[in-house]
Amino acid sequence: MILEECVMLRPLPARNELYGYGLAIAYLGMHGEQVNMKFEAWRELIADVRALRLDSYGIAERLRGWRAV
Repeated sequence: MILEECVMLRPLPARNELYGYGLAIAYLGMHGEQVNMKFEAWRELIADVRALRLDSYGIAERLRGWRAV
């Protein structure tokens, strides 16, 4: 997942988490998925990724739980 890659590998000089967040939103939107969560929830997700509490499967599971109906 691109969010995980941006958070963990930090490919940019700054704002890796924000870039990963934007890419994740864009990717989900391209595939017809709408995620209506406040940025605070995303911040918690990013913190869990950074702390190695979630892997790609855990991230995907959380995002599936955020799907807009």
